[in-house]
Amino acid sequence: MTVSPERVDRPRRVYLDHAATSWPKLPAAVEAAFRFVQECGATTGRGSYRSAQTAQTWLSDARLALAKLVHAPNSACVAFCTSGTHALNAALCGWLQPGDHVLTTAIEHNSLLRPLSSIALRSAQVTPSSSAVESTLRERMLNFSIAPCDERGFVSPESIANLIQPNTRLIAVGHASNVTGTVQPLAEIAEIARRQEAKFLVDASQTLGYLPLDVQAMGIDLLAAAGHKGLRALPGTGVLVVAPDMQSRLQPVLTGGTGTASELIDAIAPWPLSVEVGNLNLPGIVSLAIAARQADTSQSWRPLLEQLQAGLREMSGVRMFGSGSAASIPVASLTVDGWDNHDLANVLDANFGIETRAGLHCAAKIHDCIGSTATGGTLRISLGHDSTGEDVESVLTALREIIG
Repeated sequence: MTVSPERVDRPRRVYLDHAATSWPKLPAAVEAAFRFVQECGATTGRGSYRSAQTAQTWLSDARLALAKLVHAPNSACVAFCTSGTHALNAALCGWLQPGDHVLTTAIEHNSLLRPLSSIALRSAQVTPSSSAVESTLRERMLNFSIAPCDERGFVSPESIANLIQPNTRLIAVGHASNVTGTVQPLAEIAEIARRQEAKFLVDASQTLGYLPLDVQAMGIDLLAAAGHKGLRALPGTGVLVVAPDMQSRLQPVLTGGTGTASELIDAIAPWPLSVEVGNLNLPGIVSLAIAARQADTSQSWRPLLEQLQAGLREMSGVRMFGSGSAASIPVASLTVDGWDNHDLANVLDANFGIETRAGLHCAAKIHDCIGSTATGGTLRISLGHDSTGEDVESVLTALREIIG
């Protein structure tokens, strides 16, 4: 195909990057957040006047809605964050101690791997002056292991069990890969954690709002997730769900104003104030309350994903990555022979109005396992709740025209 300059009569927007963030956001959630800003605008824990009480009611409603959505023991298990990344940092930095070993996987997003690596590096940044000190420091260093995945992006429970160490205190796993869409066997991994007496942290940023989640049935001790993807709440929202037996032991990542014990300058960290420090993003939390109550985990998007996968499989020169099974989220990753992924994404956008994402997708480790490192990653097409059959056919038609 000879690619023409960008068309003057730009075609309709076809948004297919829902794994990054959903668009459009849930209308009812956006409307509720707007009304809150216009009609209330107060914060929580800073006053007893009527609008402050209204804000507190929204906060309580949001906790309850999220707790019901993920089947948490009660609404007190829920803390609100500014993002999935914030939630993961709060979980990792709040729970881990010197000398711990953490087991994670190659599918993980940098929002999990980078804070984990940072904690490990900080624990090692002391220069020993004697062999005795060096031995003590080694015992106090946090370290972590990364279990590989297969070419589908699937992490077998056996690969995790094989890396268990006596001091493994946490197993941290993404519910689904943001690159291949493959869903991980959480129940089996949770059983490994239980046998080790380790805690189980799950990053559900890619699955919350797309797949059913039950933290109790799945054996999840800490659940971190973004609110702006499958839930379709506003950006700047995240959630951390923590089992009751861990809440009092979670150390704060940030300290500051909480609206309580103002006479003290010492940090106070009763749950959930160990996470919810400073003024909360109330408009975002309002949107989360509505989004959680209206969450659709029926997987009504699955026929569209199957339509997309079937069309891609018919194309010459297209290599697909992922399971192609029912155990997936609405993500398709691919490469096209003779095309740079970024160039392909640019042509889809400029000539067809189709918005996708190219590259490593902030998850470099998985590409070594699935064989896409040499191509600089993949072109990712990710569907959402508002995607249509017309959207799918548009990208398939465009790729057929480009490939020729």
